[in-house]
Amino acid sequence: MRKRLIEFLILLAALCLSAPVVQAADVSIGGGIGIAPDFEGSDYYEAVPLPYVNVKGSNHMSINWLGNKAKANLIPSPIWRGGLVGEYIAERDDVGNDRVDRLEDVDTSIMLGGFIGFEYANWSADIEAMADVADGNDGTIVRLNGGYRIPIDQTWSLSLGAFTTWADDDYMEAYFGIDAANSARSGLSTFDADSGFKDLGLNLTASYKPWEHWGFMGLVSYKRLIGDAADSPVVDDDYDDKNQFMGGILVFYKF
Repeated sequence: MRKRLIEFLILLAALCLSAPVVQAADVSIGGGIGIAPDFEGSDYYEAVPLPYVNVKGSNHMSINWLGNKAKANLIPSPIWRGGLVGEYIAERDDVGNDRVDRLEDVDTSIMLGGFIGFEYANWSADIEAMADVADGNDGTIVRLNGGYRIPIDQTWSLSLGAFTTWADDDYMEAYFGIDAANSARSGLSTFDADSGFKDLGLNLTASYKPWEHWGFMGLVSYKRLIGDAADSPVVDDDYDDKNQFMGGILVFYKF
């Protein structure tokens, strides 16, 4: 896992350095802690780190890294957005559910790809496509995102978002499929997980900056697993859940 994390950080650095023409106007860095399911579909939660880096350029280009995901907008436009996106998915190993824990481990995945979208009058939307480059799930996902930012005053702002994710056969089989061998070792029924939409979700982010340089950010996210992801015995077990939550809080410094 440590090796995969190092690989992700290297790719993240490469992603950020791929935007050398970003003319930095605002730079914020920070970190905090959150909670998230210990695997997709789990009812067991664990603490996760929440690193944060946000660079906004005077030419409208930007780099944002929050938690396990990073985006670099490389289009110098006040409306259009597009560039690189990366996401880190921790290995499924040593999880809280005993039967799922007996399944074959799924190695750490580093999803890397691109996105295209727009941002206008506090509204935003984009589409992301990412593929695993670390031989973890070996899959591809496509995610649709939409959001609305509510600037309350000079210290408070809220952002509301919605998303849905499509995943290919490889991704679905890695996390939700159960072959005969895994069924025998875990006691879970065999299951063939096909490609399709796997979730629908909502998220809320609140930012509070009472001082010139220091501020706080809180976030909460909910997603509902759907399709074969929801029907899989990995999720349909007595101890696991189609309803997935994530939350966290962090402190940041704006230069």
